[in-house]
Amino acid sequence: MRIKERKYRKLSQLILIVLLPTVIIGGYFYPYLGFIVVALIVFFLILAAFRGRFYCGWFCPMGSFHERVLASFTFKREIPQLFRKSWFRWLVFVVMMALLTSRLIQAGTNPEKIADAFRFMWIVSTSIAIGIGVIFKPRIWCRVCPMASMQGLISKNTYLLKVGNDCKECKLCQKVCPISSAPFASKKKGYLNSEECMRCFNCVENCPQKAVTFSK
Repeated sequence: MRIKERKYRKLSQLILIVLLPTVIIGGYFYPYLGFIVVALIVFFLILAAFRGRFYCGWFCPMGSFHERVLASFTFKREIPQLFRKSWFRWLVFVVMMALLTSRLIQAGTNPEKIADAFRFMWIVSTSIAIGIGVIFKPRIWCRVCPMASMQGLISKNTYLLKVGNDCKECKLCQKVCPISSAPFASKKKGYLNSEECMRCFNCVENCPQKAVTFSK
């Protein structure tokens, strides 16, 4: 099935993909490149206050790699229900933050080691994401990514995906969603929970009834 996408989304992802090998491989020779991760964290925290998980859908180097490259090598099996559970998402968050904290404590005040701690987290996250992304849908990690959880928490009432009464619950929105969210199932509530939506606009572009839009 050919998925219609919002203009420039694919281009922005292909450009940002470059940052992934730059940090992971280039950081081996020049650890300070790890601060690129810090800059991206600051960027998405600010953006999330206005556009929710827009960063995930348009700019994330890891997510872009999974969607544009890994997708060619995956079995694309459905995302397990475990990855849709809120408690599991926050368990992953606590574990990953604990790991980052331990690395930062070890780094002390050494800026090179601090930068490398963030690079290390990208290596860990990317390795896990590729491992499970090959088996399931390529962006399965994005369901539990700690950075995504932070954005969802910040933007609980920000730029929400609205589901109108014209929705026929055909489930096409779920099929075109990179993380298999289901806007149609939120018809009664009228909107999709912020943490469930990457603001990629795929459902908006592909809904035959034009029943889904974003709040301003």
